[in-house]
Amino acid sequence: MDAPGISKAAAAMRKTRQAMIVAGAVLLWLAPRCGAEWPFGSPSPAGAAGASATPFAGFGDAQASEGEQDVALEEKPLSQLSNQKFDDLGKKALSIRPEAWKHAETENFVLHYRRVTEAKKVAREVEFDIKFVAGQFGAGKDRYKGKSHVFIFEDEKEWRDFLAQTNTVPWAMSFTDVDNLFLNLRDTDDGTEGFNSDTLAHETTHAVVARLYPGKEWPVWLNEGVAEYMAGASVAARTHQTIKRHEHALRFASMSLDEMQKLQAYPDDPVKISQLYETGEKLIRFIMTELPKDRFTKFIDAVLGGKSLQDALMEVYPDKLASYDDFEKKFARFSK
Repeated sequence: MDAPGISKAAAAMRKTRQAMIVAGAVLLWLAPRCGAEWPFGSPSPAGAAGASATPFAGFGDAQASEGEQDVALEEKPLSQLSNQKFDDLGKKALSIRPEAWKHAETENFVLHYRRVTEAKKVAREVEFDIKFVAGQFGAGKDRYKGKSHVFIFEDEKEWRDFLAQTNTVPWAMSFTDVDNLFLNLRDTDDGTEGFNSDTLAHETTHAVVARLYPGKEWPVWLNEGVAEYMAGASVAARTHQTIKRHEHALRFASMSLDEMQKLQAYPDDPVKISQLYETGEKLIRFIMTELPKDRFTKFIDAVLGGKSLQDALMEVYPDKLASYDDFEKKFARFSK
């Protein structure tokens, strides 16, 4: 569907999922995650040549406090922006009432918006998220430098008009294309929230991954499991909560690990999609909670290098897991 190198992250409704009673059963509503052709599969990038970085270095309370501070917006005319490269989606976004767009730059992004109020909030959170997530991969500024675009929609009709010009499902509420973010900040007609901090952190995680690991598609389960986990962790850090306190219950983390690994694309069934996301998140939670965090990027590199989950786990954590059977038993009991 897209040219090589284009990556799209999962839909941005991860925290706006609603429980619905259908024939007496509780199903998870994942409207933006369904569709016959799933458009958000983010080929998240493959490890750069060379050794893994050591994660969790250099990010602590000082950086967390930055999440409460406003980020300076340097407003500029479109012609004076430092990043003048717009892909087709960016051009289509800017073609919608072009005279109404305002533009500004932060340290790591170029923002396009209608009102400065929304732009300031997005700027504060996206700048925090990119530094936090990169820190989890042990990446300094040199590895994620550059300024990608963030398009902030505030009108539901304009957002729908934009989606109609793309291959994205019409009920999508936000998404990431490579490391460019397209955000809908307004509530939808059916009353569901179109934007929240977890959504932005999830999408920013995909953008960070695209910068840190350019060039190779990630397995679906790893791509979304990492984004789900990092989103919660980043929001928790910014709001001075523990990760565990911020985490939501994984009621749909019931997909078998074998089935999860076999998925080459996003399922059509919204319940299956929910199971994929939550099982992937549970797996990353287990790795980050129960196993040495400083080996996380080595695990990522092993999977991106083509190893199965079993082989990657046993290669990276042989002193912590007696066998893959031992891991499966511990994972089945894991409920954090």
